[in-house]
Amino acid sequence: MPASLPDFLFHAARRDPERAAVLAPTPWTYADLARRTLGFARVLRERGVDGGRVGLLLPNVPAFPAAFNGILYAGASAVLLNPLYSPREVGEYLADSGARMLVTTSELAALAPADVEVVLLEEQADEMERGGDPAPLVDSPPTAKDVRADEAAVIYTSAMNGWARGARLTHRSLAANLLSVTEAMQVGPGDRVVTLLPLIHAFGLTVTMNAALAQGAAMVPVERFHPVRLLDLLESSGATVLCGVPAMYGAILSAAERREVPAHALRLAICGGAPLVGDVAERWEQAFGIPLREGYGLTEASPVALFNHFDRPNRRGSMGTAFPGVGVTLRAPGGAQVEPGDVGEICVEGDNVFAGYVGADGREPAGFHGNALRTGDLGVADGDRSIRFRGCIKEMFTRSGFNIYPRELERVVQEDPRVFRAVVTAIPDAAKENEIALSVVPAPGAELDEDAVRQICRDCLAAYKQPGHISIDID
Repeated sequence: MPASLPDFLFHAARRDPERAAVLAPTPWTYADLARRTLGFARVLRERGVDGGRVGLLLPNVPAFPAAFNGILYAGASAVLLNPLYSPREVGEYLADSGARMLVTTSELAALAPADVEVVLLEEQADEMERGGDPAPLVDSPPTAKDVRADEAAVIYTSAMNGWARGARLTHRSLAANLLSVTEAMQVGPGDRVVTLLPLIHAFGLTVTMNAALAQGAAMVPVERFHPVRLLDLLESSGATVLCGVPAMYGAILSAAERREVPAHALRLAICGGAPLVGDVAERWEQAFGIPLREGYGLTEASPVALFNHFDRPNRRGSMGTAFPGVGVTLRAPGGAQVEPGDVGEICVEGDNVFAGYVGADGREPAGFHGNALRTGDLGVADGDRSIRFRGCIKEMFTRSGFNIYPRELERVVQEDPRVFRAVVTAIPDAAKENEIALSVVPAPGAELDEDAVRQICRDCLAAYKQPGHISIDID
């Protein structure tokens, strides 16, 4: 395992500098990407970055891998922030993490709080093109200091108590998981990987960027998901690997059934983020001619723990078996492993497990059984040790692949003085997995209607957290 995460990129650039790395309108080779990464690291160092945390608020733009790896090569870690967040969420997470600098675009700069230095990515294009110290491309090893145990990324998640927490992923945990990806999914230099999933989430970051670049594959960035445009992209790009959540695959299938399935080169289609229900898997295989392989993971595991391995028969309805190098067990509340066929909490251990949450003194004992991370999810093992999902212990549900934590939404809405009480529940939805229902009790004497509640939500919550159903209840 290399000494740092950016070393994977530099090694790939040395192996084959002219191979395509990013298939944007103007393609970037690995030499181009490495040069821009070094250039961005120099920009950050000139601004005083030497350790600490730097916020990264970007959609899936072609420069994302250069910005992310540049932050790491400058000696900092990246606080990954969703462009769908509200200004309140961006400010809250930057303050919690202690990040005093934010890398973003002019289109998203309005989300930044006033007390944080903003670096606009498009304004650094010339400096990135000029590049930086070429030593990492000719020397070996490229990173003199071994930083594998150091923090590489912070991703906010796990808001069961009402407050999202920053999961600290290290160079080692992210590297371990990308190496497992390349083995279980057999990602190689000939692959073209569609970066449809947000790269600010661990699933997109590890599977569609880190693993692809480590193996010399090409990324095919998708900034905004549109099912018809994606069908066109599959045909025009020669993409071989597609990753998505159930809602995406449902939309892609509906679009393909309305027009036609495009000529494509896909060899691997991966579904995660939420349980795959209904007949989507069967329809996909009939339409596209390849299985839709499910997996399972969580941010704190960097993220993948289970998968229907590429070299094994696909098991519909199963999340698969343990990833290479990852230990997965099913346990009772006291920590003992359950008997085969019994439901237990999915627990994960290995180098892929995170270092703890921001502000916490190491890993919190309540979140572990020994060295095994408690996921808060339930599963049952089949005879071949593949695991099927059986619900959640933790208070959350998914909506279009995004985790929704009811207590977080309730806390935020109740901070408005016009709201006495807010209650969030899930309504099953075939297209989105679940829809968000919000019930609000106004404070005594307050005037509150549905439009006012929607405005509260728009002002304070990410786009994917907006409730689909709102009711005003009078006690």
